[in-house]
Amino acid sequence: MAVIAGQVPPTPAPPAEHVSRVVVKFRPYVRLPYTRAAVEQLSEEDRQAWNGVSDAFPGVALAPYFTSVAEPTLRRLSRETEAAEAGPRLTSFYGVACPQGVDPQRLARAVAVLPGVELAYVEAGPTPPPVNPVDDLLNASQGYQDAAPAGIDARWSWGQTDGTGIGVVDLERGWTLDHEDLAAANVTLISGSNTDFQGHGTAVLGQMVGVDNALGVVGIAPGATPRVVSQWRTATDYSTADAITSAVAAMSAGDVLLIEAQTTANGINNLPVEVEAATFAAIQAATLHGVTVVEAGGNGSTDLDTFQDTSGELVLARGAPGFRDSGAVLVGAGSSAVPHSRLPFSNFGSRIDCYAWGENITTTGDGWMGTTTTSYTASFGGTSGATPIVAGAAVLLQSWRTRTLGQPPYAPARLRELLSETGNTPSANPETDRIGVMPNMRRIIEGETPARGGRDDRWMLALQILFGITQDGGGLGWVPGRGPIPVGPWGPLESLAPDKRDILVGLAMTELAGMLGDEAGRRELDRAALNAMRKSLDRLGDRT
Repeated sequence: MAVIAGQVPPTPAPPAEHVSRVVVKFRPYVRLPYTRAAVEQLSEEDRQAWNGVSDAFPGVALAPYFTSVAEPTLRRLSRETEAAEAGPRLTSFYGVACPQGVDPQRLARAVAVLPGVELAYVEAGPTPPPVNPVDDLLNASQGYQDAAPAGIDARWSWGQTDGTGIGVVDLERGWTLDHEDLAAANVTLISGSNTDFQGHGTAVLGQMVGVDNALGVVGIAPGATPRVVSQWRTATDYSTADAITSAVAAMSAGDVLLIEAQTTANGINNLPVEVEAATFAAIQAATLHGVTVVEAGGNGSTDLDTFQDTSGELVLARGAPGFRDSGAVLVGAGSSAVPHSRLPFSNFGSRIDCYAWGENITTTGDGWMGTTTTSYTASFGGTSGATPIVAGAAVLLQSWRTRTLGQPPYAPARLRELLSETGNTPSANPETDRIGVMPNMRRIIEGETPARGGRDDRWMLALQILFGITQDGGGLGWVPGRGPIPVGPWGPLESLAPDKRDILVGLAMTELAGMLGDEAGRRELDRAALNAMRKSLDRLGDRT
């Protein structure tokens, strides 16, 4: 996925031991044990149909697709998607490995028509992956950290936060974790095998969490807690979707998952990985778990609005009947020069939320296959280079929200809104570039900061009402961004009838609900406030 000095380096062949696999998704009404004995639990008729496939393709067997997390955890993540009515159960996905001599495409077609099967497709397999900075010798060259419109204004953001308190996970295939500018970050591997493209993963980590020291570069969010997870689940088994579920099981709400990967589907190369059904379901489970997913848009020069899945649906075209929203932030690539134009290799379309530099990126590693601990590059790029910039911005915003304001982290949907709002830096020709906007950290943070005489007045009004209804009145209230504020008693409130006091409490609760970042919590508090006010108004109406 990387573009190094304007060139796409040659792709190494996958290991000879790698086995192709057909992914099978059962229809919602099919409930099977998530074990290798699943076929035995089918009806007699359906079991005979599966046995017919086994006879036609010797050596194939149905097995659970997701294997890196315990079944109870997988079912918990599945319950979250079902409760939100957002997508399929993760436990509806199974895999069929293809022994030597078995044609995966023929097998997929045979399985797709079996009773209870919703879809079957051939997994794409290994695909190339797309503060005080003064003493970091190369930081002056990290122009993507400059103020808008040149960059995302990470340098200004460091006066607010450096990413502390937020976990970020990079999903790809390999890293040089003992690089001189990363070792002190103590990056750990969640699961999988650190196999190849180590220079690529090293470059990505340098952009996000390069250590603030006297060497090389400094990352956009150097205070974050970084981890990595590999698509190589073992030396021979490869799965983006399984790596996602493994990472999410180890992450907390508010964390950021960066997906540095692309895939092939329906004969089209370098697409976003969410076009594969199992990967889409895993990403959706992550966002419903409160994890913000930042996903590379891919280097295929493709109009994603025209991409059709195996059912002929325009799954990446917003507004189309078949559009599916995983909840991820999808990232395209723009030029480093202002005004930023879409780079020719970048995918584009209505599904792309944001863009960032896709060329001339200074960072750690060689950006591709190198493993030395002292290497740097000034020519990293592709959507591989753009996506870590947006992910770094997401980490900074979550850290600012939780550490500076002392509030719950942004919900993934709200964070995506902030990163992709039209007030951020547009591309040179938005109507033709179609890669969204580049986040402007200063604009976002200043827009979200409680302003004196503005948002904190709303907090104060709510606090004054809530304190005023008590017998003694008065006290200390905490206003985000300002800390403890004394609140005096409201004498006139003491003479109000209980029902009128309840109405005021309801108004205060409604005001507080409007300032909550968590959408579900906001709706619940608002609903409770409206119910309380309705009951009080009804009682007042009865007395009049």
